[in-house]
Amino acid sequence: MIDQLNEDNWAIVVQYLNLRDQISLMQSCKYLENIVEKSWRCMVEAKVDEGVLKVFEAQPQRMHCFLKQASKTLETLTLRGADLELMLPSWKAYDFPRLISLDCHVWCVHSCDEATLLLAELFPNLIKLNIKAMSRGNDLWHFRHVEDLTLNASSLNAKVLDCIFASLPLRRLSLFPFFSSQLDDVSLVHKCTTLEEFLIHDFNLKFDMLRSLLQLPNFYRLSFYTLEYYENYMRNLRALEQEHRVQSLIFNCCFWFFTNVSSYIVRFKNLRRLVMQDDDIDKFQLLTICSQLKHLESLHLLRISEFSSASDVWNMVEACASLKVLNISCNDLESNFLEESKNLIGGALRNRRSPLTLHIHQTRLAVNMQEVRK
Repeated sequence: MIDQLNEDNWAIVVQYLNLRDQISLMQSCKYLENIVEKSWRCMVEAKVDEGVLKVFEAQPQRMHCFLKQASKTLETLTLRGADLELMLPSWKAYDFPRLISLDCHVWCVHSCDEATLLLAELFPNLIKLNIKAMSRGNDLWHFRHVEDLTLNASSLNAKVLDCIFASLPLRRLSLFPFFSSQLDDVSLVHKCTTLEEFLIHDFNLKFDMLRSLLQLPNFYRLSFYTLEYYENYMRNLRALEQEHRVQSLIFNCCFWFFTNVSSYIVRFKNLRRLVMQDDDIDKFQLLTICSQLKHLESLHLLRISEFSSASDVWNMVEACASLKVLNISCNDLESNFLEESKNLIGGALRNRRSPLTLHIHQTRLAVNMQEVRK
């Protein structure tokens, strides 16, 4: 069977295999071993996981063969496994001039700080770094070119954050301490003048930090993960008189602890895009939002707990003349939604300034359309 494919065809097959499967293929015969080795010379992405590490530990010559062939061309690397701490020092014999993206989980027995320094030495040209470690973030500033940093750490104190903010040319920063209470004051973020995007648990979204973010010249996107504190963010923005800067709001799996959510959202007068997913907002508040946001262009209502009837949906469309996209996908629409819409859609669209795109994926309407096509 091996002879039925020429070397070029086998090279194509090898490209679709992950590193673990490539190594397994090498062990079948010398012919395929040579083909895999040749493919490593132009490899741009690799994942070294627990299975690969076990092979490298049992067969060090295989690891050195891989590094010798692939180190010059690799651009993206994923590292997973408890044995990394012992294995990575031997990688210092190789250069990785093109490696710009690293996703690494480091669980060190001895010193995570030493592991961080080693990674910085091995991969000096990184632009994107996702690192998960039982560490305090020390020495991350040695990655001098990183622009996109995702950091999972045991805790982050103000001194470490200060060094990170002041040293790295960050454009995107995501902070995931193992417990939200283990993240120190991040108001020093104003030192990172290149920052454009920030992802954080909004338990840590304090007033001073928000003010510091809004002072950054290039900052345009703030994302946070929570179920409880959205209203604190809105109140803080109002206090800072910065609501006019917000053009997009996305709420995912939010359970509102106050009944007048619409009164907060409509203060964002320049809002262009609103997304509510797995949300419990009611139809009256949605209608208020649509009627008062005069620049709203894109409204996404996904998996709303009590989705509105056809009349409620078209009332929202009629109330928001600026709306260009309405996404009601993944909702349990009423059985008469389509029939009721026939009598309402004309009036809702009569005075519109622009066309309306309606998304109905994974709804009763989508199923009906598929049946029509058949």
